Amino acid sequence: MDLRLTSALEMLASGLRGPIRAAADIGCDHGKLSLALLENDLAQQVIASDISPASLEKARALASQEGLSDRLICRTSDGFSAYSEGEVQCAVICGMGGELIASILEKGSRIAHSLECIVMQPMRGEAELREYLYTHSYRITDDRVVLDGGRYYQLIAAKAGTPLPLPYGWPVGYYQFGAEAYRKNDELLVPMLKRYLGIMNRKLASCEVEPLALMREKKCTEMILGMIEEKNR
Repeated sequence: MDLRLTSALEMLASGLRGPIRAAADIGCDHGKLSLALLENDLAQQVIASDISPASLEKARALASQEGLSDRLICRTSDGFSAYSEGEVQCAVICGMGGELIASILEKGSRIAHSLECIVMQPMRGEAELREYLYTHSYRITDDRVVLDGGRYYQLIAAKAGTPLPLPYGWPVGYYQFGAEAYRKNDELLVPMLKRYLGIMNRKLASCEVEPLALMREKKCTEMILGMIEEKNR
């Protein structure tokens, strides 16, 4: 299992009060994370779901190979559509776009708001996902950066609750990067910000007219880097 999924597992473990009865692996793909949840005894049972029947067959085969078939339930499901309220106590939603994850939470809001912890790993659309969480009664409990295969990934853990206020000086309405990663001095936040700033500068250099959206991204990234520098003095 790669580092980003291992980190998702660690975030879920830290967000739970102890072993739980059942966890949901939404968009489980081949089921590696589902099996890791069982092998690490984070849940007595995992309900793994995907819109792809072929992926679910691979998850079933992996569970059989590891002798865990009796603890893994596989379902064809679009998000939480095949789950019942109270059936699971936590969920992992990894490896898809942030806007899609937000859509899954919205469509399954009754179930999502009942969960003890939701761990999400968006492949893109981090800003859209965080904005949804902040504006739909979720509290982000953890936010961390992972460098895996030369790419930075942002992992977000949340549960129902009043959102924490953004740190003093944080760009208003800016959700591309995690305030919780800033608060806990995540060691990979600065290098990720610097890489992102470089991307913005290269994009701006290739434009004949500077687009306002890119200029805002650059300015907000510079502001957060400045906040970190000031905090570490």
